[in-house]
Amino acid sequence: MTEAWLYDEHPAMFRAHPLLFVLLLLSVVGILAIGIWWVMHKGERLALSEREVLLERGLLSKQRTEIALSSIRSVRITQTLSQRMFDVGHVELFSAGDVAEIAIKNMPRPGRIRALAAARNLDLLPQR
Repeated sequence: MTEAWLYDEHPAMFRAHPLLFVLLLLSVVGILAIGIWWVMHKGERLALSEREVLLERGLLSKQRTEIALSSIRSVRITQTLSQRMFDVGHVELFSAGDVAEIAIKNMPRPGRIRALAAARNLDLLPQR
């Protein structure tokens, strides 16, 4: 059975670094740099379902981390002023201890991740 993802995103490029994106776009070598940057960002994925959080890294070889959504104890979102304006941020998910089990940069709509984790811990999501 396929999982119904409530949040499924790759890190943002333009929204996370708009000035760098424009500068690269204006330079001749920048087009190649944007291509490499795009491939690197497509190699990362964060997805949340009703039951789990999934972090995938890599295009050819994969690193996959899964955590039960109910075991998440806290969510840390770090945003600069420009990231707040474009609604992106760095997300860290903690289940136990002081080290984040999942940490990923430049995720779009980080508040949605926090809301989904909080809703699941309060059993506000519909159960299947």
